[in-house]
Amino acid sequence: MQDLTVNLIASFLAFVVGWLGRALLQYRRTRRPAARVWRLDRRRRVVMVVAESTSGTRGHPKISETDALAAMNLRQFLSQELRRHEVTTVRARAFVMASDAEENLVVIGGPARNALWQVLADRLNAPYAFRQYPTEYRIASVDGDEDYGASTPDGATLVDHAIVVLARNPFAPGSRLVMIAGCALLATSGVTQLFARGEIRALARAYDTASPLALVVRVESVGGYVRTPEVVAAANFAQAPTGSNAPASAS
Repeated sequence: MQDLTVNLIASFLAFVVGWLGRALLQYRRTRRPAARVWRLDRRRRVVMVVAESTSGTRGHPKISETDALAAMNLRQFLSQELRRHEVTTVRARAFVMASDAEENLVVIGGPARNALWQVLADRLNAPYAFRQYPTEYRIASVDGDEDYGASTPDGATLVDHAIVVLARNPFAPGSRLVMIAGCALLATSGVTQLFARGEIRALARAYDTASPLALVVRVESVGGYVRTPEVVAAANFAQAPTGSNAPASAS
């Protein structure tokens, strides 16, 4: 009887040690890299601010399908990798500075359709910015000659580029700011794959995400198949002390 008890205890301990080992390995492989990239303030909500569709009206606003897909992808990654199941998604015009400015912000869509993008970009001074041309927006290096945009090399291939910014929220110490936008529709949704399990591990290994970071990412679609996004330019940058640009009004 004593031998049976010892064997049962030994088996139970082996099971517990094995379970803990697998849990630790999963944490190191998935949640830890994701946490290093997202760096969310766990005490605050995650608020996604999505650009509005040009087909909507003031009485019947719409969110573009591409930006809605980008938001859905990011919500899924946050739920799977960081167990953040409650994420608020609002239209750009419905964003309330007084109640939402100090949360963890995820801004989807560039200055053409999301006014909050430019408000935040003006406070960051990131090394890459959107530049408006008569018929398109392109991404330009602030201090160099690099220039990125959308193109169609052939009838089956579409190429687009996106900006991804990982920084501190200028309005609140400790809160995170993530900004994602493409020159055209393809990159806005396609670039979110950087936050998927395998890609976010590579992102965490390759870049210093503890400091503000700006990425230019190439997204390519061949015959309708969107390939894995490729970072083509990256730079850390200095950010003004958080909280120095706090919102002055409730507008």
